[in-house]
Amino acid sequence: MTLSDARKRANLKYLKNNPNKRRTYQYRSNAKTFIKKHATIDDLNELEKLIHIRREELNKQ
Repeated sequence: MTLSDARKRANLKYLKNNPNKRRTYQYRSNAKTFIKKHATIDDLNELEKLIHIRREELNKQ
């Protein structure tokens, strides 16, 4: 399905006005792809430690 010109303009406007959300979505997507397709056991163990540390930081706020 092709997008109308109005929808394309609306999408570009949203992306321009919300750069932090766009960046967050890209980071999340990259992280999921890495975990699902490329991560080794050592990578997963390291990520678990980082997640644990980050959760503790967020819980303190």
